[in-house]
Amino acid sequence: GSKGAAYGGYGASFGGGYGSGTPAADKAAAGAPTSFAPPGAGAGGRPAAPGAGAEGFSFSGLASGGAGGKAWPSVEQLVAAVPVRPFEFNTQPQKVAVGSRKNVEENRGLVPKPYATGEDAEFFLFKGVLSDNEVAEIVTSGVKALSALISTGRSREPDATDGRPRFAAELAEFGRFDDRMAHVLGPLVQEALLPYIRSKYGCQTAALSSAVFRRFVPEERLFVPPHHEYGAFAVCSLGLQDRAAFTGGMFVQGSGRAFLDRKFLPIDRGDVCMHRWDLHHGVEVQEGSRFELLLFFSDSPQAVADGSSPWYFKAAEKGEASAQFGLAMSLLRQKDVEGAKTWLEKACAQDYPEALYVQAEWAWEPPAEFDIGSADTPRALQLLRRAAELGHGRSQCRLGGLLAAGVKGRVQQDTWEGKRLLRLAFEQDEPDAGFYLGSALLQEGDRDGATKL
Repeated sequence: GSKGAAYGGYGASFGGGYGSGTPAADKAAAGAPTSFAPPGAGAGGRPAAPGAGAEGFSFSGLASGGAGGKAWPSVEQLVAAVPVRPFEFNTQPQKVAVGSRKNVEENRGLVPKPYATGEDAEFFLFKGVLSDNEVAEIVTSGVKALSALISTGRSREPDATDGRPRFAAELAEFGRFDDRMAHVLGPLVQEALLPYIRSKYGCQTAALSSAVFRRFVPEERLFVPPHHEYGAFAVCSLGLQDRAAFTGGMFVQGSGRAFLDRKFLPIDRGDVCMHRWDLHHGVEVQEGSRFELLLFFSDSPQAVADGSSPWYFKAAEKGEASAQFGLAMSLLRQKDVEGAKTWLEKACAQDYPEALYVQAEWAWEPPAEFDIGSADTPRALQLLRRAAELGHGRSQCRLGGLLAAGVKGRVQQDTWEGKRLLRLAFEQDEPDAGFYLGSALLQEGDRDGATKL
């Protein structure tokens, strides 16, 4: 996230955000991984039939064979790395003009929206938009700016997606580039990317909001959980390295089932990935190091100036839950707490999991600066329970952690249920779930299991 996309990831602000396989005989030819089959998966990575595989374990958390311990996957299965499966485009690439840059290969991808049945989010991957010289200048200037910040103890502000240190440098704020980057990024944005965004999304007033350079290296940051960029009308992610330099990269995910549904995009040096706020995506680097530049756009210069997100209004008024949530977060950035509460409640009424999670955090520990009343533990637990039932990984992790440890005077300890929820969250690659689950195992004397987690 960036300052222009603050609150784009809801979790950090309030207490911290289906693929098909191939038959086993064809996996090697198809390039699919063969080293890991998640519990409950049948041939080709598809969910097994009830009662089949992994002692009856299922991704819903319900064991076909009862509630016994045999229904759970082993620690070894839980801690296996998410396979690096490439995203496969189902349509042929097209040759298009990206502003002034002609004959660019465009690949169009569709990814299911996790909380909207039958709806897809769209993204575009453009090959070779940037020249080698442009990439080299961006990397040189970005590394220099970020290193200067880190050496002075900065660039550790909480990331909007998960509350962890960002390790990122702003190269543009409020639509204005850093002087060192204007000669490179100015023409790229004004002559290529911005004209395309205005044409593709039918918004002639679209404007650059911010630009963020970030790196993924060991001991700093290697993972950004799946999230939506609620603070951006459109986003462009610029590839700054050859894919051979790292394992992983930017991924898209159409559900909470990370082991089955996480697909990595083939973004090479000079490529650009463009998408709207509704794409469920993240970054995971399993080996090596990675640099990227993110460009965030709003739908008007006025929205850039005041940090608003007016593009949500029409969809929110029509009853789209995700837009209602996005509008609530936008109003919150503008300190319109009552307006934010109104739209958040409407999204909650439609069982939108991300809204339920934020509402639960407000009920558990009301932010003092918002003056929204006193804590309401029963309501917080009720909201977390509902979001967890809908498959929201962060809610499963939060509620599981509370139940596993218990909170004196507020939450009765329920170790079994807490561990059940934490295992479900861990299957979704929710990073905090491993910590809470390991703590619970350690308290029970299972040092081996805790160490592996």
